[in-house]
Amino acid sequence: MVGHRSGTNRSGMTFTLPGLPPWTFRIVLIGQQIVLEATSDGQRLSTVLDPCSSRIRSGYDLIDTPQCALINPPSLA
Repeated sequence: MVGHRSGTNRSGMTFTLPGLPPWTFRIVLIGQQIVLEATSDGQRLSTVLDPCSSRIRSGYDLIDTPQCALINPPSLA
């Protein structure tokens, strides 16, 4: 298995991928869509997955060619 599964919960399954140590991935259901989310250092990327696609390949593709990103500013607390 290439990807490493680090846990499951009701909100989705999280995993990491070799070669992408700062990124954590999560697969979630949003309505009828399967969404892959990637987070690292306050950044969040996401893409809708085809049910037949590889979550591992999709994770690498998401980091290589992001189309949209949410960058959270650091907390000043």
